[in-house]
Amino acid sequence: MEDPVVNVNDVNDLDAESAKIKELEDKISELESTLKSKDETITSLQSEVERLNTEIKSRSVPSKKPASAASDPKSKSVGAKKTTTRPASGARAVSKPAPVSNGVAKKPAGSPSKRTGSATTRPKSAATKPAGGKSSVGKKAGKVANKVEMTKGIDGEEHAVKLMLRGRGIVCYPPTDFTMDGIVSEKPEETLKINWVYGYRGRDSQDNIFCLPSNELLYFQAALGVIYNPATRTQRFYQGHNDDIRCIALNPANPSIVATGQAAGHDEKEGDPHVRVWNCETFETLAVLGLGTLQRGVGSVSFSPDGSKVIAVDEGNDHTIYVYDLKKKSTIAFQKGHQDPVLGAEYIPGQNSRFITYGKGHIIFWDQEGNKLLKKSGLFEKHPKPRFITSLAFTDKGEPITGDSNGNLFLWNPNERKISKSKVGAHEGSVYSIAVKGDEIYTGGQDCKVKKFKVADLSSEDAWELDSATHGRVKAVTFVGEDLAVGTYNNGVLFGKFGDQPEQIIYGHGAGDLWGGADHPSENTFATVGQDKVVYIWDAESHTPKHIFKVEKPAQACCFSPCGSVLAVASTTGEWWVLDSNNGLVLSSYKSGPEQIDAISYSPDGSCIAVGSHDNYVYLFESTNLREDYKPIGKCAGHSSFITHLDFSDDGKVLQTTSGDYEHLFWDATNGDQITSTKDMRDVTMATYTCTLGFPVCGIWPVGYDGTDINALSKSHNNKLLVTADDFGLVNLFRYPCCDPAAEWSSFRGHSAHVTKVRFLHGDKEVFSLGGRDQSIIQWGIC
Repeated sequence: MEDPVVNVNDVNDLDAESAKIKELEDKISELESTLKSKDETITSLQSEVERLNTEIKSRSVPSKKPASAASDPKSKSVGAKKTTTRPASGARAVSKPAPVSNGVAKKPAGSPSKRTGSATTRPKSAATKPAGGKSSVGKKAGKVANKVEMTKGIDGEEHAVKLMLRGRGIVCYPPTDFTMDGIVSEKPEETLKINWVYGYRGRDSQDNIFCLPSNELLYFQAALGVIYNPATRTQRFYQGHNDDIRCIALNPANPSIVATGQAAGHDEKEGDPHVRVWNCETFETLAVLGLGTLQRGVGSVSFSPDGSKVIAVDEGNDHTIYVYDLKKKSTIAFQKGHQDPVLGAEYIPGQNSRFITYGKGHIIFWDQEGNKLLKKSGLFEKHPKPRFITSLAFTDKGEPITGDSNGNLFLWNPNERKISKSKVGAHEGSVYSIAVKGDEIYTGGQDCKVKKFKVADLSSEDAWELDSATHGRVKAVTFVGEDLAVGTYNNGVLFGKFGDQPEQIIYGHGAGDLWGGADHPSENTFATVGQDKVVYIWDAESHTPKHIFKVEKPAQACCFSPCGSVLAVASTTGEWWVLDSNNGLVLSSYKSGPEQIDAISYSPDGSCIAVGSHDNYVYLFESTNLREDYKPIGKCAGHSSFITHLDFSDDGKVLQTTSGDYEHLFWDATNGDQITSTKDMRDVTMATYTCTLGFPVCGIWPVGYDGTDINALSKSHNNKLLVTADDFGLVNLFRYPCCDPAAEWSSFRGHSAHVTKVRFLHGDKEVFSLGGRDQSIIQWGIC
């Protein structure tokens, strides 16, 4: 028997592999040693943490949240609940007296010299909040870090008030020889009533306009259900919600009954996501469904054909489908919807136990059997499966029609769950809405078109193209008699016959948050500017735009000149422009710093304009010629955070400002020099009052409030009323001056996001307010 032949190369390979194995084993041993060492370190640290916790508990010392001196109230954190709730209205208790160091607000230790980061977008606060408008007594607040505390009667002065905002002491001195005679602390006799809501929720919602039997339009904006009559141009409102309405449905068996679903809100009792069923004639709430079970929000809602049941889609991780008995106001059945987002749900016409859900990559046909929900997926077979199914409607025969993210239309057989007809490429991009009228299908899409198709073969007949820059995508289509109502991505509503030039009947701001607004000095008009780069000058009587202008950059603030002939508009990037308020012509343009401008105002005589920037400076310009040639005359340097508000004195010689770290400073408006003694300014009267600090407004701060909770305020021109805008979606009405820490107030709800601006209109008969994230404008009547 011959010896096997051994290949030298094979031996070398084996030696190399053995060496490699040994090298790997050495590395494994080294890693195991390192892991063991780290485990020992972790165990040691855990023991130390347990020891420290035990020591802290034995001393009974409450943990304190460190004060953040430069917390940005305009960069609201999303998702975190605040630890306090705003009292609805009423008297507030004063905290125990605190020691006084001095009468001048000083920069706290560790406060940054300027705000870090960018605040060009400002998400809403997620704080819990009760409904407003009812009197209640505020609870006494102890010394809580970062919460408002008040002390009255300090520094030897009976009426002086000290506010503690996030650890900063702010002393508010009354005018010389001030007395409380004539100062009323009760809430004002006047109330606010919503007269008009501008805009429509089209940017992040769709298929959300319905026609009532009265030919009125039903839709929603912010936390309001809105009924608009195109013939009389009037609005009515359902005000039962406390946060964003996300979806809406009309009862097919009784079209006076509406269901609306909301996101997680701000009310102690009804702050969880839920569905409200209400009567659109009486505005009576008939049922509240899903409280305590729905998680993040209601993504879709629908009535059964007989009106006895309501289905709701939860926006939680499981996208759970809930079926409710409307009469019993209880849950019949629920089932996990899909692992991917579910965008909508609709009952099949004539079938009270069968419905369809659709969303990312799926369409599901459901059957309800008692308290069980059975589901079967739709079959695309040879047809292209879309990334999203985005819309659903039904023919007169009850056949489902879907539109998808590929721009395709599919007609389904609901029994076989198969596609019977298709129209590939019906739109360029997503199909957001479908309306059926007889044998015709009308669709609205991402390509800014409304198209008409035949039900029989889905053949295309005609198209109605909208201006993409003005209106954007088509988000909703519905019939009002023979006319079409079309909701747009830029939060407007168009109205007219298909093929004709449509009339825009509802206007609103589009992209980005809404922060900029100003009242006209002598007319019943006001201006709003948004991060959508659009400037509106509104006629408060007709609730329509007198003028619509465009600017080059996202806008953040604005102000009229004292005569109203020009409008100064400030941007999120430091640029600001002087516009002719009648035609929008840019008369001159300037740049004040590299950052966002939140406050801008003319002096009472129009000879000076002050520009407050996020770079912590206020820039002063001489404006003797309002239309051009603004010359810099000074820069106010002294704030340690971004400028939030500013006001001129009656004579235009003094400027007061507030900042993101709650400084309240005064300046010589002729050159920008700081006036360091706050006490010396006690007898200076301000032409306007928009700063949230100072003796005339120190009573607006409830004890226990976070210093970021009040975003804006304004006093009436007749110096009788004061209105504030807060983080809880509330507009609050006080008497002016409001210098008693126990002052009462009334609160009014309509917004769903933090309210960013509030102003009295000329004549003091109305107020307008702006919602930041909800992009709404509400015009309130003073009753």
